[in-house]
Amino acid sequence: MSLEIKNLVINVHVSGSAEDKVTSSVERLRSEILDECKELISESEYRMKER
Repeated sequence: MSLEIKNLVINVHVSGSAEDKVTSSVERLRSEILDECKELISESEYRMKER
């Protein structure tokens, strides 16, 4: 069994004002979401290799 991810697109849209503080929060949130997705993919790959 194998896991193959050819195309993965994650679009994150957060509404808010264009203030620096809000922009910083949005970028941090996007980064956290991307990190979480990478971790989930790595865990899935690891589980597939164990089988």
